[in-house]
Amino acid sequence: MSDELATMRLDRSEGSLVVHLSGEIDLSNAQELHRQLESRIGSHSRVIVNLADVEYLDSQGLRLIMQLCSKVDRDQTELSLVAPPGGVARQVLELARMHDYVEIRDALED
Repeated sequence: MSDELATMRLDRSEGSLVVHLSGEIDLSNAQELHRQLESRIGSHSRVIVNLADVEYLDSQGLRLIMQLCSKVDRDQTELSLVAPPGGVARQVLELARMHDYVEIRDALED
């Protein structure tokens, strides 16, 4: 783990909101990230969360993703995650069987 907290950058592309997360997602920042994401994804029909640059993801990070899954289901928004094979985020997502709840892509260009 590094000392860097999570950072978020937003892009809009072809009607989708692309959320790029990097750094660490854990107990110290998951709730704030959730608040920020909820306020930004409301009006989009498709949201892609890019986890390629996430260096650490704990149970609170998984909880954040499950909360997003619930929100997009309620809002009828399409959600997918980007987590390259072999990366930290992909390993955690696979352990938690998150592919049962949300599409996990290898790259943004899939």
